[in-house]
Amino acid sequence: MHDTQQPGIHHTHYRQPGGNVPTEATGATSVHAERVEGQMVIVQQSRVEHLTGARVSLEQSTANHVEARSAQVDRSAIRSLEAERAVTLRSAIALARVRELRASRARIGLLRADHAIIEQGRIGIALVRDLSGPALLRLPLATLATFIVGLLAGALLDRSITAKRR
Repeated sequence: MHDTQQPGIHHTHYRQPGGNVPTEATGATSVHAERVEGQMVIVQQSRVEHLTGARVSLEQSTANHVEARSAQVDRSAIRSLEAERAVTLRSAIALARVRELRASRARIGLLRADHAIIEQGRIGIALVRDLSGPALLRLPLATLATFIVGLLAGALLDRSITAKRR
């Protein structure tokens, strides 16, 4: 998949599965880095505070914050993930904000997504439009919006009643 396994942050080449054309990528192997950025970023056995890229791949790594158009996460832990599309395998994510998610044997604390497919994983709270798989609490976005509007209306009504009493 990659042409080098040397420790550190370096430029490498990546071949997509089923593809013959190598793509230039930024690789981070066995490092602790504050920030790693690039068009295509491959992180292996590393700890990264902030990771940004159009395509991001994490394997046996940890990251505090990941921003990507497309993220692939394998046996890794992420505190906050923001992506258009994400695929996770045997990973843990505290907060995931994605448009489309496919997760297998993953644990996600809070998931906000348009579409999610969960296979043999656990989701604490899922705020999604379309969810396939288990979740402890499923809240469709329309239900959540209605709940928040109700809370705000109740708070405003309470303030107006309290102000009239004075």
